[in-house]
Amino acid sequence: MIRFVHAGDLHLDAPFSLRTPGEAERRRTELRGDLSSLMLYIRQQKVDLCLLSGDLFDGNAVTHETLSLLERELASCPDCRFFIAPGNHDPLTAGSPYRTMKLPANVHIFGSEKACVRLDDLGVDVYGFGFDGRNGGCNPVLGYPKKDDSRINVLCCHGDLEGGSDSPYCPFTKEDLAASGFDYVALGHIHKGTDLQKAGEVFWAYPGCIRGRGFDETGYKGFLFGAMEKGNVAAKFIPISNHRYETVTVDVTGLTRLETLEKLRKTALPFGRETVLRMILTGEVEEGLLLSGAEISHSAEYPASVELKDRTVPAPRFTELEKSNTLKGVFYRLMAEKVEKGEVPSDALKYGLLALDDRNVAELTGEE
Repeated sequence: MIRFVHAGDLHLDAPFSLRTPGEAERRRTELRGDLSSLMLYIRQQKVDLCLLSGDLFDGNAVTHETLSLLERELASCPDCRFFIAPGNHDPLTAGSPYRTMKLPANVHIFGSEKACVRLDDLGVDVYGFGFDGRNGGCNPVLGYPKKDDSRINVLCCHGDLEGGSDSPYCPFTKEDLAASGFDYVALGHIHKGTDLQKAGEVFWAYPGCIRGRGFDETGYKGFLFGAMEKGNVAAKFIPISNHRYETVTVDVTGLTRLETLEKLRKTALPFGRETVLRMILTGEVEEGLLLSGAEISHSAEYPASVELKDRTVPAPRFTELEKSNTLKGVFYRLMAEKVEKGEVPSDALKYGLLALDDRNVAELTGEE
């Protein structure tokens, strides 16, 4: 029985260009911490085989600090065999950081030629294929040398399952997986991980990215740990990141401001402190709700950060504003008439009311 870890899409040294310089560096430090946590787990669990299925780096611009850390961490696990399949973000080009690294003997990086490395002491043959910046149209699952059916045959690669034949990220299908003849296919590229899957007699999985970097990468992130033997694979997901991104939609139709605040707090509470939560408000309301995320995340039991996106629309009924002679009332009557006629979008009324209350519209809608 071979103990293995399958991880991918670490995106070390991602730029986080939409963040402040300090926040971006903190996030890159977290990614390096995830790498160290992964290696600690490998040592503690006495893992035989680690499959890193691409996008270990976010690009060629990798700091000396990150490269040195990776070299040290790989060397700290001498009893584990590492196989790296470069992905579309870290292809094995002339300027690739993989070409400057001081790799210990237990690490193998696959190139653009489909290859096999035999591990006679484990009875395992590890096949692999890496991006080189020009071969994004190649099928990463098929076209390998004939396999030895007496051994455990494993494939480590980066590619786009069901991405369509025009995908530039090495597309393939489940039918290709079923026809591949491998015992296990360790995939990278898709950031939403899968459980252990099976296509025909072939086990396969995407571990997902190791840490969510935004609201397009929701849920807990980590890697897969398991055991394999000829014809059988078992694996489980190991969460590693200490926070997650989540999105939830809340209908606040007909609620007052205080009722809305109570509903949002009740909805947010179960997500816990480790969550960065985006709450999308929908429904019809009489006027702007004038809420901010800080009012939801107001104590230690709630998510660490709450971002509100206000997608509500003004309710089509009379309100006190229609009778008011204040600037806000006059604005409401004029804009409500234009909205009803279809001359302006309903958001113009909502955001105008928010502005008249001296509120930051970007803050309330959660725009980046």
